[in-house]
Order: sequence, then structure tokens, then C-alpha cells
Amino acid sequence: MHAQGRPSNDEAGTSKGGAVATGAADVSESPDPERSNKPDEQPAAAKGPASDQLDTIPVPGTSTAVVGQVDTGASAQQIPEIVVTATKRAESVRDIPASITAISGESLEEHGQLNLIDFIAQTPGVTATQGNSGYTRFTMRGISTDTGPTSPSPSPVGVFIGDTAFTDPYIANIVPDLSAFDLAGVQVLRGPQGTLFGGAALSGAVRYELQEPVFGEWQARAFTQFTSPSGGSAAFTSGAAANVPLNEDNLALRVGYVRRNYPGVYDDLQTGEKDVDHGGGNQYRAIVLWRPEDWSIKVTHLFQDFHAPNAIYTADSADGPRENSVNVLKVPATNKFGMDSFEAGYDFESMKVVSLSSYLFKDSIFNIDATPAIIGAPPIGYPPALGFLSPVTENSRAFSQEIRLQSTGSDPFQWLVGGYYYRYHLYFNILIDTPLNQALTGPDSALVTLAARLGIPLAQLTENLELLNGTSDVTSTERALFFDLSYKLWDRLDLSAGARLYETKVAGGFVATGILLRAENNGMNSDTRDQIAERGVNPKLTATYAFTRDVSVYLQIAKGFRFGGIQYVPSTPTNGVPPTFKSDSLWNYEIGLRTSWLDRTLNADLTAFFINYKNPIITQATPGIPINYNDNVSSAISRGLEANLLWNTPLRGLSIALTAALTDAHITSPFQAANGEEIESGQEMPGTAPQQYHATIEYLRPIGKFVIGGSTGYTYVGQGYSDLQHSVEINGYGTLDAGLTLGTDAFRFNPKLALNVSNILNETRPNAGGAVTPLVPLGDLYAYGLIAPRTYSLRLSVDF
Repeated sequence: MHAQGRPSNDEAGTSKGGAVATGAADVSESPDPERSNKPDEQPAAAKGPASDQLDTIPVPGTSTAVVGQVDTGASAQQIPEIVVTATKRAESVRDIPASITAISGESLEEHGQLNLIDFIAQTPGVTATQGNSGYTRFTMRGISTDTGPTSPSPSPVGVFIGDTAFTDPYIANIVPDLSAFDLAGVQVLRGPQGTLFGGAALSGAVRYELQEPVFGEWQARAFTQFTSPSGGSAAFTSGAAANVPLNEDNLALRVGYVRRNYPGVYDDLQTGEKDVDHGGGNQYRAIVLWRPEDWSIKVTHLFQDFHAPNAIYTADSADGPRENSVNVLKVPATNKFGMDSFEAGYDFESMKVVSLSSYLFKDSIFNIDATPAIIGAPPIGYPPALGFLSPVTENSRAFSQEIRLQSTGSDPFQWLVGGYYYRYHLYFNILIDTPLNQALTGPDSALVTLAARLGIPLAQLTENLELLNGTSDVTSTERALFFDLSYKLWDRLDLSAGARLYETKVAGGFVATGILLRAENNGMNSDTRDQIAERGVNPKLTATYAFTRDVSVYLQIAKGFRFGGIQYVPSTPTNGVPPTFKSDSLWNYEIGLRTSWLDRTLNADLTAFFINYKNPIITQATPGIPINYNDNVSSAISRGLEANLLWNTPLRGLSIALTAALTDAHITSPFQAANGEEIESGQEMPGTAPQQYHATIEYLRPIGKFVIGGSTGYTYVGQGYSDLQHSVEINGYGTLDAGLTLGTDAFRFNPKLALNVSNILNETRPNAGGAVTPLVPLGDLYAYGLIAPRTYSLRLSVDF
């Protein structure tokens, strides 16, 4: 079996392939970055008897726990080193002056965690909400102004695949939610990442690392996983991957395919159908890696799609059952995204140059049932033809080019300089109408089709009969120069300084027509096309001091920024929507203590931070029909503590992990929301969890030719709010998880069986939600997105 690595708890964990490394922060003995990042030098998993293989089979359970090293000898108990490339260099996470959680793809697989939402709550200081696949919203350290998973406002948290940004600078589109199968790992970077990653990571980043090809070795892997949530339908997810050496020494291909099926858990009371939110999709990956002499050339192709016939993801009640009675129309969702990238590098004697070119696309169509927003709660049996539909179409294309020159070797002075170009084009359309009117006069109706054949321009007339039909056609660009310099003094003090000089531009805008629009715009259509250009400097300063080889402290001052833009809804004289909004920014001040004890078998870390958030892009809602828009309102601060403890105990195979976070994020300047509500100073920011805790115990031991493991974990996410108006309470729950695993290398295909149960007590609480004030004033409605119910998963994997 070729192990891909093991989970880590923040800056502690195990290294790829089960190899034991130094573990604690050691400024004078950092790993060789040029060696540790080469696939042909990855350690292969051992092939001895099962009793010697405990360090290569992770225990299922919670993703932040770490399997103890149980080989004989004191050094085998040490917490090995995790090497990541989050700083565009291969470095140990405990040598990076930032707060990073690194989780291996193998750990996610073993714990049955197929989605981002499955493990993100176990990361201190991070919360997330998820609708269907591709619609996820993150909050890091309390920096968020909207927790709705389908919110169109740009996300403050960047999502990256390698060094390629998938964050939308203008209107939030789908978020990549990659399968954990054959994934090298996921890194969660808390705090702004703007110096190296630009406007795509205001408050932090989630970064996927794909498994690279391995030279000179044939590999094949496959798995199937059965998932069954309490009260819902069941589903199978399966996949296969292969590594093909095209040349023994320097050329290899790695391909993978996953068929993902998602069970349904929500019931539609209008139709009587159960578990309507089920869906599925495919994922394809292919990577070619070629390293002739001093060159490194990598070509990556990635594609994923998803479809749900009725993507309901909210319930009428905050404490169950998972029933929806307000949707009178089906709300299908379809999305897909892809990436093609070409990375080329050349190593000189003391430096290397890297060029990365990436092309991305995202296409999505999701439907919103606007009936409750118009008439309130419809009675059971309300005719769908009299409902109000709102399909939203988003198509985006992006090209990015980065070229950087950076030092190599182990000199005290290290440097990196680079240039970046990014161009993003988005087509966005929102329609609000009735199914009856669309059937009679819509673009696909028989009347309009006949008129088109006769040369009659009827479509231009009938679109004016719709309630609202608006389109944004926008191009966003970013140009930047960046650098990062570091110097080591006395083998104890590391100083670094970096900055990004950037220029952003957004051009285009929103053009709309329709009966509702003209009713509030003096009988006229809307045209808010405009452009906004901004420039600035994004600095970062850090210092790390090692008191001993096992105790160090770091300081960080960093700035983050996010694109401004042009409204994606009508801006009229009566609705108060400004035509543009400018970028927001924040300063993050952070101090971290990292310690290792008991011969580096115990790591204990503490991080304190303070964030000053300026010109927040706040989600507001138009009067009348509530359509979200963006505005720069007020200011905010966030402050908190994050703690992590990991202990590989003296008892062979027993590990304990604890994480905790305290966060206070609130508005510092009062303002009046668009609905007239006064938001007072001190109002908590949406998505903030004032307290978060996670604890895991894992135990692993050999029995004959088999390795058996067990784990249990508890996660608590403190109560917060879905929006600044505090209209809906979210979170405030604790979940208990457990798992068992059975594996052996004694058979040809190295079979592994894992059984996991999440949310054992079947806790029901919302992690998203909102209030709806209907156009017809019949009382407010509430919708709640609930955490996943008790879920059983059984996974069988083989590799050879």
C-alpha cells in the first residue's frame, strides 16, 4: 500500500508515507525543501508484516487526530513533520509563521469524509455552511458578512487547487468540493493570504493539493463507500485511480475517476416526496509530470459536475423534522467546473524560475422558488403554475498567469519575487417570473418560437412582460508584482518581509427589464454598467524566534484585500442600491507560541490574533422583493485565541488531540440596514462561533496479520447568527463521532474496511438560515439549513 500521509492537528501531525521526521519547530534544522517536494523521492510504504505496519494505516474518526507511531524505539513515538507548499516553498508547517491546519487526503478517506463541510467544523476558528455540492460558505476568525451557501457576494475565504485560485472576484459562483479519494491533502490557512495570493484570500484560504504522479512505479487504487443518513436515502460513491510510469526515471501519468452520489434528507410537503435533495456527479483528474534534468513540467486536467433534480436544502423548523412546505416549485441545480494548468520550472544552481498558467471555467444553473418572497407561506396544494420561479445562471471563465523567481538552497537569506496577471469574465442572469407566463410568452414558448420563424421580434416584447430579467456581463482583472524576503540570524531568529503591489479593475454591469423593475424606476429599464479601478500595496511582516529546539514564538502583521465591484441587481432612484462598491481590507496581528514536550511526542500550541476590518462588503437586501446586493458599511474587529494539543501517548498506538478557539468578532460602528433596522456597535458578525472545541482519541493495534483501530471524537460549535440583523440563530451544537477500521497488507490487494458513524446522538441544529419578509405583508417566514443527521458510512478500499 502506498500511503499518502496522515492527518495533522494544526502544525502537528504525520508526514507522507508514514516516514518519521523531526516534528517540532526547529529553526536550525529545517527540512531540505528541494528534496522533500519531489515525487520520485517520496518514501514508499513499508511492506513488512502487519505488526510493523501500524504507522501506515490511519484510524478513522475525526480528521484532526493523529495516529501514534508504534514502532519500537523512542524516536518512533515522535510526532513527525508535515511539509506543505502553502508559502510557494516546501516547508514544515511548524516553521511557517502562520496558523495552518494540514489534513491528509488519506485521513479524509478513512474517516468517510466526502465533503468539505464534514471536517471544517473541526478546524479551530473556522465555520462553514453548505447547501448542495458546490455551494459552500466559509467564515474564518469571524470575518464574514453573509453565511448563505448560495449568496452571490464574493467569499472572504479563498479556495485554491494548488496555487490556482478558484475564488470569484465579482459574484460568488460554485466552490470546488473535491473528493478526498487520491487527494494528497487539504490545508486551511487562517488569516489573510493577500501577499502571495492576492485578492482571492481576504481572511484565509482553503487549499487542495492533488496527488502527483510517482516515477518508476505502477500503482492502482479503488474504493466504494456506502453512506446512509438517519431518516434519509442511501447512496454509493466509488472511484479508481492509477499511476502509470511513462519513463522509469522522469515521466509519469496519474489519472483518477470518482462517481459521487449524495443521499437525500429533506422532504417536500407540497408534493409528498421524501429525500428530494439527492444528487450526483462525476470527477475526472489527470496529471502528467516530466522532470528532464533541471526542468520540471506538469500538466493538470480536472473536471467535476453535479446535478440534483430538486435541490431543497432548508427546513421549516430549526429543530426538525427536515421538511419543507414553502417550496411549490422544484428547484433543480446543475453545475460543473474545470481546470487546465501548465506549470514549468527550471532549477539553476542557486535559484529556480516557475511559470504557472491556468484556465478555469464554472457553469451553474440553480433555481430559487421566489413564491414565499412574494406571497408568504403557500398552503399545501398551492398550484405550481401560480408560483414564482427565479432561475439563476452563472458562467465564468478565468485565465491566470504567474511567473516567479526564487532562491534555493540553505543560505540564511531567502527570497522570492514574481508577477501575476488574472482575467475573469462572468455572465450572470437572474429571472423572476411565473411558470404560467413563461409557458405562454417565455423564450422557449410556442408563441415566441413561431414568431421567430416568421421574423417577428416578439421576444423583445415578451421579455418586458416578465417580472424581472437582469443580466450582468462583467470582466475583472488583477495585475500584481509581489516579493517575499527572509533572513536568518544566529540560527534562532527568522525575519521576513513581503508585499504585493496590485491593481484591480472591474468593468461591465447590470442591465435589466421587467414589470417590477419599471414599477419602481419611473417606467424605465435599468442600466448600471460602470467600471471601478483600484490599486494598493498589501504588506506582510513576520518574525520567528526559537528559544530552544522545542520552543518558539512568532509574530505576524499582514494585510488582506478583496475586489470591489459593480452591483448585480438594479440600482434605481427608489431602491437605494449604490451602483458600485469598493474593496474591503483588513489588518491581521498575530502571535503564536509553539512547544514540543516529552521527546517531541507532545505538541502544544497557542495563537492569539487581532483583526481590524475596514469597509466591510455587507450583504443588504432591496425593499419589496428581497434581492441581495453589496454595500460598504461600518467597520469591525475580530480577536481571539486558538489552541492545539497533540499527544502520542506512551501506550502503543494511543493518540489524543484537542483543539479550541475563542472568537469575538463584532461591528464597531453603528449603521442602518436597508430594511430600516438599526445595527448597533458591538453586534456580532455573522457566522462567528464564540467557542469551538474538538477532542479526539484514537487507538490502533495489531492482531495477527491485521491492524484494528478505533476512534471517538467530540466537536462543539458555539451559537452564532446567520446575518448582521441576527434574524436566525445558528450553530450552538455538539456532535459525537466514532469509527472502526480493519486493514492488512498480508493479502494481494491490501484491503481496508472502515466503518464510521457521525453525529451519533442525531443532534439537529441549523448552521445556516434566514428570514423572508414577503412582498404581500402576511408575516415573516424562516428557513433553516440543518447540520447533517446521524450518518453511517462503510468504506472498502484496495490498492496494489
